[in-house]
Amino acid sequence: MAQRPCLQQGPGRPRGDSAHQEGMFASANRSLALAQSYLPEIESFLAHVACRVKTPQLTGLPTFVRDVARTRRSLQSVAAELSSTSLDEETLKHLGKKVEAYSIDLSHGAVHWDVLKRCRSFVAVNQAFQGSARDARKKELRELALSGREKQMLHRAMKEQGKIEVDVVEGGSEWVDIKTLPEDRLARQMSDSGWSWGDYEVGDDVDEQEWEDIPLAKQMRRLVTAARMNRHEYRSPRVRVVLPNIGRGNKDMAVLLDQLSRMDSSVQVIIEDRNSAFLGSLPPLEAAIESLLGDEFEGLTQTLNMDHTILVDLISDLTHLRLQPQPWQADTTRRQIEEEARHGGLMARTLYPILDGRGLVCTKEAAEHFHEVLSAVGTSSERERGRLLVPFDDESRHMPHAAIRARFQNLSVHPVPPSVQIPVTVIDEDWSVPSVGRAVGDGRLPRVALDVARCGGFKSSKLSIYMHGWAAGLVTVTSNKEVRGQMRTWVEANRRGEDECGPRIWRVDVTRNLLASSATPRDCEEGVEKGGGESKW
Repeated sequence: MAQRPCLQQGPGRPRGDSAHQEGMFASANRSLALAQSYLPEIESFLAHVACRVKTPQLTGLPTFVRDVARTRRSLQSVAAELSSTSLDEETLKHLGKKVEAYSIDLSHGAVHWDVLKRCRSFVAVNQAFQGSARDARKKELRELALSGREKQMLHRAMKEQGKIEVDVVEGGSEWVDIKTLPEDRLARQMSDSGWSWGDYEVGDDVDEQEWEDIPLAKQMRRLVTAARMNRHEYRSPRVRVVLPNIGRGNKDMAVLLDQLSRMDSSVQVIIEDRNSAFLGSLPPLEAAIESLLGDEFEGLTQTLNMDHTILVDLISDLTHLRLQPQPWQADTTRRQIEEEARHGGLMARTLYPILDGRGLVCTKEAAEHFHEVLSAVGTSSERERGRLLVPFDDESRHMPHAAIRARFQNLSVHPVPPSVQIPVTVIDEDWSVPSVGRAVGDGRLPRVALDVARCGGFKSSKLSIYMHGWAAGLVTVTSNKEVRGQMRTWVEANRRGEDECGPRIWRVDVTRNLLASSATPRDCEEGVEKGGGESKW
């Protein structure tokens, strides 16, 4: 009997006369062919992501690739067994279950990747979020007569069951959830939950009791709850639910999908059925990967508001000189010097592309504080760069910009791109708690800004930085690891409406000390008095 070609130089056709065995072997090979068609594509995308992202593991892609590869290897092993001499019925039954399970997993992986290729600005795959609110779980538990131990275990189980997994795209502003539920199963779910077939038209407001017990509706309720609990840039992410096996030809299913897309007015829900434009023509792989990678600087405003940390990063000797770590220097300073040497000027290569071609501003209070820090702990070259970058005395203010740029370049071993604005423009604008109140009254700031100003306890420089950026609609650039999270926490704790948004903050992952041994990143933020480290905020 002529031997059938098999993928990956795998096993040949089964020997013997079992049609059942040959059918399973053919099914396994079809699934292996499917895996071979898309796994290299995901691996290519992962390679691109690894060049862009500092920690690729956080995207979930390495795990996704490993799971598909492991399933493929397992199926190859089963196919090898099926290619041997005729197997007994018990063994075939056991292997058949494996073929079915592995084939389903590989098929789901193919659908998953097929949907992802239609998205843009990828952030993560299979990212978990909590889809049940703690207060709601406690309320449900209070209604049950349970002992302390039982209550604790049930609460833990409810929390685990409430988790959802989604793909995060559009830079974080959209979640994608793929459900491979077939139409016949959805129809059974609807019937089992008491759906009144034929009673409704698309656009009707169907009583929630009619559909809330349908499993698909419960799953989507968790999605929506999770979206409300996990905002992106102060907004609930848009939820896109993809149903590749369901259409809207059946009127009742169309009514249900319409109801589910409108289940919560505060979260935009888009349901993509198999005939939707989203699932239409697929872009070529190269274009899909480019779209998934997105613009790494998307979201930056044309003018950027600079905080203290970035101004220090831009003038530090560690950024601009080739230095050798010294024993008396702080550990962080030595590590940063070594990092600069290892990566050939990492700070400049990180920061200049962000600033490239954009207007750069800072507030008067930020400029004053910046120069106070430099006068306390900066080296002579750092102080000179500081005067050039943020002109604050009569001499530097009246220097021609071309002369400022030329001198700044002379003080650096790294080329300064001509499209990076030097000097920074200083904004002469008063920001205090009373002026924040006036800006709220004028509509320049939302009401929550006054709460943030009060609970943050900011000193004048930091208050001016973030309130100016907030009111002007500018992105504030910082290398502070904590401030963005703090702002979000304060806004969420005090918001009065869904439409209130906080300041837009872009965090740079790299930061640099001043060269002086006493100048740590925290000092550069809080201000250092000569002879001590007293905070000036």
